[in-house]
Amino acid sequence: MEEVKRIPYGVSNFVDVIEQNQYYVDKTMYLPLLEDQPSNLFLIRPRRFGKSIFLSMMSAYYDIARKNDFEHLFGNLWIGSHPTRLQGTFQIMSFDFSRVGGSREQLEVNFQIYCTGELNIFMNKYHDFYSDHIRAQFEAAPTFEAKLQVILGEAHLRNYPLYLIVDEYDNFTNVVLNEHGENVYHTLTHADGFYRNAFKKFKGTFDRILMMGVSPVTLDDLTSGFNIGWNISTKQQFNTMLGFSETDVRQMFQYYKDREQLKGDIDEMITEIKPWYDNYCFSEESLNRDPKMFNCDMVLYYLRQKIDLGYS
Repeated sequence: MEEVKRIPYGVSNFVDVIEQNQYYVDKTMYLPLLEDQPSNLFLIRPRRFGKSIFLSMMSAYYDIARKNDFEHLFGNLWIGSHPTRLQGTFQIMSFDFSRVGGSREQLEVNFQIYCTGELNIFMNKYHDFYSDHIRAQFEAAPTFEAKLQVILGEAHLRNYPLYLIVDEYDNFTNVVLNEHGENVYHTLTHADGFYRNAFKKFKGTFDRILMMGVSPVTLDDLTSGFNIGWNISTKQQFNTMLGFSETDVRQMFQYYKDREQLKGDIDEMITEIKPWYDNYCFSEESLNRDPKMFNCDMVLYYLRQKIDLGYS
C-alpha cells in the first residue's frame, strides 16, 4: 500500500522533504530560467512564502557533493527530465542571516561567530578539494573575512566554481532596525559598517550568487557596496516561482482527498482560504495574465488543521 506523503508544514530542508516522503510542490522548472539571468541575483518575497525550501532545493541541485544524488532527489521532478549543464558543478556556500542577533554590544561578535561557523561547515564538506596546507591556513585565519579570503583565493587558483546562497539577507538588519533603532542600523549598513563590508567581500568573488529576503530596505542601503546584484523581484517570469498557485493548491488537496485524508468539497475550501491566503502578485505584467499566488505556510497550516480535525 502506498504511504501517504506527510505535509511539510514548517519544513525548509528540501532533502528532508524528499527523503522523508513529504509532499513537494515542484518548482524546479525555474532553475533554467534563473541560469539565463545575470550571475548575481536578488529576490524579495513576503515571509512564509517558500524562500528557504527553494534555496535548499537549489543547493541540493547545484552541489558538487550531491552530484550523484540527482536521480534520487530530482528523478520525479520536472528538472529530473530536463537537467542543465550546471547540475552538480558548484561548491555551495550558504548563509541564513535570520540566525544572527543579540544585544547591541554583541552584534558584530555574533555575526563573526555565525559566519565563521558556516565557513567551517563549508570546509568540512569540501575537505577533499583543499590541501592540508590550505586547511591549516584556514584554521589559523583569525576572522570570518580572513577565512573567506583563504577559500576564495584557493578556489580561484584551482578554478573551483562557487555558488553563494544567502537566505534572509535582510532579517538581521530588519531586527536591528526594529530593536536597536535607526542609528545602529545605519552604523552596520553604511560606510565601514561590518555588515556592509561583508557584502563587499562577496562582490565579484563568486561565480553565482542568489540572495533572498523580505524587504528592499537593506538592499538599497547595501547597493553601493554590492552594486552588481540584479533584482528579479518584479520580473514577470519569476512572478509564480515562489508561493502556491491555485492549481498547486487544488492538486495538493485532491491528493489528500483521494487518499481519504481530507474530507469536504475542494471548491468550498478554495473559496474559504482565498480572501486570507491568496491574491499575491509581484509583477505589473502579471496582473492580468498569471494566477495570483497563495502563501505556502498558511495553506499547509490550513490543510494540516483540516486533516487533523476531520472537518468535512
